[in-house]
Parts: sequence; C-alpha cells; structure tokens
Amino acid sequence: MKDVFVNGLGFVNAQFIDEVGHEFDLLQEFISKAKSPSLKEIISPAMSRRMASGVKMGIYASLKALEEAKVEQPDTIITGTALGCLVDSEKFLINIIQNNEAFLTPTAFIQSTHNTVGSQIALHLGCNAYNFTYTNGFNSFENALLDGSLQVETEEVKTALVGGIDEIGERTYQLLQLIGEIKSATNQGKKYSEGAHFCVLSNEKSVTSYAKLLAVSICNGYEDLYAEILKFIELNHINLSDIDAIISGEESLKDNNRLNGLASLYEYKEFIGEYGTSSAFGFVLGCELLKKQILPSQFKKNDRKAEKYKNILLVNGHNGKDLSLILLQSV
Repeated sequence: MKDVFVNGLGFVNAQFIDEVGHEFDLLQEFISKAKSPSLKEIISPAMSRRMASGVKMGIYASLKALEEAKVEQPDTIITGTALGCLVDSEKFLINIIQNNEAFLTPTAFIQSTHNTVGSQIALHLGCNAYNFTYTNGFNSFENALLDGSLQVETEEVKTALVGGIDEIGERTYQLLQLIGEIKSATNQGKKYSEGAHFCVLSNEKSVTSYAKLLAVSICNGYEDLYAEILKFIELNHINLSDIDAIISGEESLKDNNRLNGLASLYEYKEFIGEYGTSSAFGFVLGCELLKKQILPSQFKKNDRKAEKYKNILLVNGHNGKDLSLILLQSV
C-alpha cells in the first residue's frame, strides 16, 4: 500500500482564485456567484460562450492543479457534484415547458448531465482514462476523494485528478429559498454560492506536495459528533490529543465543548458560502495550513495555536446529515 500525497491544488469560488489571500469579508448577498477566472489562454471565446459556469470553473481549476503538480496527463479523473450543471438543466426544462414538449434541441440536455464537467476536462486534456462522477449530495466531493485515494493507495494509478464542482441555477435556488434552505428576507437559511476545487493525488512525494491524505470517512446520519470523530481517529491509530487543528464546515462543532477547546478551530462557510461541494474548500485550507503553517486570521474561531501543525482533521456536515471526516498529515 502506497502513501497518498496531495501534490497540486486549483480552485475558484466566491472569494478566491488560485490562492487564499488575506483580504476578504463575510458574504453579504444571500446568493453569491463565484469569481470569473481568466480563460483566454485555456478556452477559445467561441467555446467559452457555450459553456456553463460550472464547466468553465472546473476546467480552469483542474488545469491549475495539474500545472502546479507538474502532471500533464492524470491516470484518472474523478469529480463530485451535488446538483451537476444546474444552469443547463434549467434551460432544458424551461424549453420543454415553453415548446410544449416539442421541437427540442438536445444540446442543453447533453450539457446538463452531472458528468459533463469531468468529460469536458477529459476532452480538453485528450485523456481516455477512467472518468467517474459522484453525485451523493453534500458528500459528493468526499466520495470522489475516497475513490481517488484508494486507487492511488493500491497502485492502480499513480496520479488522480479529483475535484468538486457546483454552480448556481437561478430557478432552483429560488425554490430552495422558498423552503428555507437558502437565506432570504423571510427565512434564516444559509447563504449559498458556487465553486470548483481540484487536487492532484499521487503516490510519490514531490517538491510541490502539500500534505499526506491519511483517511476519508463518510456517514449518512449521526447523533453524537464527538463519538463519530473519536471512532474515526482511533481507527487511524491517532490520539485525539495529536490533532493540531480542526477545519469545520459543520455548524454544531463550535458549540461542542469537548471539541471546541481541543485544537485550533477554523471555519470557512460564512466566507465562501454553502453548496454541495463547499467542503472541498475546507480540504484546500487543510492543505494550505500544513504547507504554510498559517491561515488568514478570519477563519480562526478560538485561541488555540499549535507550535507546528502536523495532523489536521476536516469535519463537514449538513443539517445533521452527510457527515464527512478527512485526516491530513504534514509531509
């Protein structure tokens, strides 16, 4: 069994492109679009105009991750998305209604499938390798990460391009506001956004390595967050006291007295918004912290500080479900 190293990152979200800077504020809007990266050198303007935002973000972030890892062709491409190419899905459904289910062009339908981003990345790279997309709600990125890490660990592949992508669809998010999932003037839901985050996993350490990926755990439902974390840590032969930082996308964690004072606590969703694969940004933060040993102070939620960050626990959940736990270690 081989070790799994994170050798490259690429990302786009509402606050950051390519790097986690120190100048950013809380999201002000109920729904925030991701920043637009420069695509001129990557995709022709004619092609770019026909692409959904999720596809453009995905291609950009994946190429940045590959460039940083110095990998021209990955051995596998694995993506995760909760709602897929939502904009094109809405276009197709609107066309069905407006055209009374007749005279429909297939383009919007073809581009609306969840695996569109993974396939477009493969077409852009000319990659004919294993290409798979996971659509498991708020655990979509974690399922993709688990698949990629297992393939690298068992030496089925040497490098795996893994990412999470979700975009904003106007009509869908209006409906989510109506049911209270997204914050509005009439409810206390969450602030939503979109983004794409990719990493390159490898069984070889390099000068670009950020971290070692030790384990990924996924749980559909849970009652005791502390018990789940303790079980996960013990299964991986690490003591709870060895955890130097917790990076959380789970709201209930900060109210858990047994966990809040355990290690340095960081939270991120109030800055980049909630969406199906927002936990992928938590993964980015974990890798950044292990490599640079510091994160912007805005993410910090307690006064604990480690002399050196060696073991980092990533925790994410959504409405008491879809718990995911990821363990990263310094290299």
